[in-house]
Amino acid sequence: MYFMYNLLLFSISLLLVPFLLFAILSAQKYRSGFLQKLGFISSSILQKLSGERPVWIHAVSVGEVMATIPLVQEIKRKYPNQKIVISTVTVTGNYTATLRAKEADAVVYFPFDYPFIVKRAIKKINPKLFITLETELWPNFLRRLKRNGISSVVISGRISNRSYRKYRGARFFFSKVLANIDAFYMQTDLDAQRVIDIGAPHDRVITVGNLKFDQCVPTVTSEEKAQLYRAFHLDAGQRIFIAGSTHRGEEESVLEIFKTLKKRYADLILILAPRHPERFNEADNLISRHKLKSIKRTQLKQQKGPQHHDVILLDTIGELSKLYSIGTIIFVGGSLVPIGGHNVLEPVAYKKAVIFGPHMDNFLEIARVLKNTGGGLQVATKEEFLFQAQKLLHDDTLRDALGEKAFESIAHNQGTIEKAMEVIAKFI
Repeated sequence: MYFMYNLLLFSISLLLVPFLLFAILSAQKYRSGFLQKLGFISSSILQKLSGERPVWIHAVSVGEVMATIPLVQEIKRKYPNQKIVISTVTVTGNYTATLRAKEADAVVYFPFDYPFIVKRAIKKINPKLFITLETELWPNFLRRLKRNGISSVVISGRISNRSYRKYRGARFFFSKVLANIDAFYMQTDLDAQRVIDIGAPHDRVITVGNLKFDQCVPTVTSEEKAQLYRAFHLDAGQRIFIAGSTHRGEEESVLEIFKTLKKRYADLILILAPRHPERFNEADNLISRHKLKSIKRTQLKQQKGPQHHDVILLDTIGELSKLYSIGTIIFVGGSLVPIGGHNVLEPVAYKKAVIFGPHMDNFLEIARVLKNTGGGLQVATKEEFLFQAQKLLHDDTLRDALGEKAFESIAHNQGTIEKAMEVIAKFI
């Protein structure tokens, strides 16, 4: 089975070589960490990891990285000398881990899943334990870990509807892949049943909850909020519509809804934050087509004095989370289009009600909890989106109450970090 997997992997790679070369030459995001993805780890990183064999934690992108931070902090608190390396797949995930996960000893890009590459990377890092958040299944990587006698566990595992169908269709192969993993600690009973259905040994699977409920969101003081208002040339108390982590197909709806709301609430301003940096210019052009007066955040930094704009395009990385603290109405993207949703817990941590679309496969349990409290407002159409936004703008008391309920529901579901540490203690 592995022979067929690798044959397919190499065949597809050969076909894609011209496109990959073009992407690497034309876009920084594909060049970032390319050598690390080939399994070459610099001596400076290896020096940081020398001594105690590290725990290797894999977090695909920003959401998983944020969920990882309290886990890293707790490992360091309990095992002060334990080295930790975090790997990510995306540029934004790598940046976030470098910026936020200060307790980690190193941050790297995850290697491509070719046998000779993963062999090189694993030999260089030589972890004592590999932890993957969610359920990232890389067959050659997991097989090499097993061959090297290195334990691997899934923490806060989940199987989305789409992944479930894919894995079930190739159960004959993935059952062999899953046999290389020592333990599966899943978010929900449904996730647990699904991973068993695709071949995980029943006695290695347990439900522990979602680590994202315990994630560390930066606190924002009153002074910091005042600084945010000043930095974005906003008036304290001004109505702010924040659309975070948006994708193609969502900005159009957001802009149309904003224009309708603006007719009634003249002071309303939109802060639009596309998920991917390479789409900043695309979003800027879309705003222009809607004939809205806009400015990029990077341009705003260079200007002084009062500014009057309809839209601020957040073309920076790392500012969105704290900005949620001053939002009046907040929409989290990747949910109106079939992406799977993004981190709705960041605004909720600031006691904000949050609007999201129907596609929340990546946050099913969190979306369910928020909907049950009323603090998560799920919308399926542009009309529903407009209705909920108007409701939040119209009634300050209701908006605050829903934010409080959302916050309380998340606090009530915390505690996965303690269960995760019990798991880790068994291995290290």
